[in-house]
Amino acid sequence: MEGGATPPVEDAGTGYGGAPVAGAVLATLFFPFIALIAALLLQGGQVDPRKKAQLRTWAWASGSWLIIGAAVSVILALVTL
Repeated sequence: MEGGATPPVEDAGTGYGGAPVAGAVLATLFFPFIALIAALLLQGGQVDPRKKAQLRTWAWASGSWLIIGAAVSVILALVTL
């Protein structure tokens, strides 16, 4: 296989296990901006398609949580005025 080439799907691993996923969920809930950056950085260097998909989902979840938090903050700020 050439350097930088993506392995075939049948050679893909099983993805991340329970402990890393639990850590990702906790990171997303408590510090979503750092979790978003970590997911995007890790995704760039990942060659396993299943792990790459998990990291992409983690990035989307972190970004969504950031947006939800910002929307709630704006709504609360408008209500208290």
